[in-house]
Amino acid sequence: MIESVVTKRLGAQPVAAEFLRRLDVAGIVDALCPPDPRAELTHGQVIEVLVTNRELARQAAAARGESKGRKTRRSRWTLAR
Repeated sequence: MIESVVTKRLGAQPVAAEFLRRLDVAGIVDALCPPDPRAELTHGQVIEVLVTNRELARQAAAARGESKGRKTRRSRWTLAR
């Protein structure tokens, strides 16, 4: 029998952050681009934040209907495989 239930609405940010952690994005980026010892954050940590914010901003724009009827811009940046 369940005596109490705690529910919290977290949103997509914790889910996206955990997904990036499981993929070890920060570890891969930091292995390829070693961090500066003077920096507070590593390159990998910054990339994780940027990717999370980019995806969440796109979802928010789509939810507001801002992306409908607009041509999408192609990114000038691509990742090397």
